[in-house]
Amino acid sequence: MSDPTPLSVIAFPDGLPGFETCHRFVLVHPPGLGPFTIVQHADGPLPAFVTIDPLDVHGGYRTELTDADRARLGAAGETPLLWLAMVSTRDDGKPTVNLRAPLVINPATMTGLQVISAESPYSLAHPLRAA
Repeated sequence: MSDPTPLSVIAFPDGLPGFETCHRFVLVHPPGLGPFTIVQHADGPLPAFVTIDPLDVHGGYRTELTDADRARLGAAGETPLLWLAMVSTRDDGKPTVNLRAPLVINPATMTGLQVISAESPYSLAHPLRAA
């Protein structure tokens, strides 16, 4: 991977669960992989996560941010945000999507975080079905 420019790097100040020391990520859109996006560590090949817009998986998807999360993102109530859900595979090879703990990115500040809500009605392993 070529060195990302500072404007393309998304800062995750807290890192991501399990990868707390990784703070800089870029979005990679490989040709032919749509609707998926790769969230790639900017300083090395790993970690990298396959993600998808949660609305592509669950049409009625809706999650609210707390005021504290909005402040961490530098986002006012009307600020457009990018929401991404991580894709993984079960032991049987079937893909699932974590709708309970999405990544949220503010493109205006290039800041991101993972929203983890125990009260979320969504699953950590929602089945991903072909459209």
